[in-house]
Amino acid sequence: MCNRPFTAQFPRKPAFGDEVLIRGKLKSDARMVSVNFCLPRPAQVSDDQTPPHIAYHFKTIFHDDGSSAVIHNWKNTVWQAESVEENYWMYDRNEKFTLIFRFHEEVFKVFAEDTQHTPDYEFVHQLPIESIKLIEIWDDIEYVEEIAFKYKRAGEY
Repeated sequence: MCNRPFTAQFPRKPAFGDEVLIRGKLKSDARMVSVNFCLPRPAQVSDDQTPPHIAYHFKTIFHDDGSSAVIHNWKNTVWQAESVEENYWMYDRNEKFTLIFRFHEEVFKVFAEDTQHTPDYEFVHQLPIESIKLIEIWDDIEYVEEIAFKYKRAGEY
């Protein structure tokens, strides 16, 4: 069972064209899973477990009637307006998944399984992507098999 949240530090600043790949498995009875791209936490500790600044919040909710939805959001101390779309990436919670998040100049692009097709989702970023320091995976995740940080310009820092 995964600790809540599962976290990974970015090895260096993300830039346009970089990708984060996540492979894992949801719990078979998953109700919700979310991925947060977080800016650094301030020194003072808050009662809220979620960071005060989230550049991108990608959440999938599974309803009792079998339907599901993807919610896109961001947080600048308070949560901003949500964008809700149909779930295209996770049909069978018993199967392993692969999600790829690609940073573009104006949007985050999200791909299920591979990047050899148009993005499954896009979300306009509101906070500077180069300030992202941490990725968090919350809620009903059984395990994270792999997180890979793929840098477009591997030799540059």
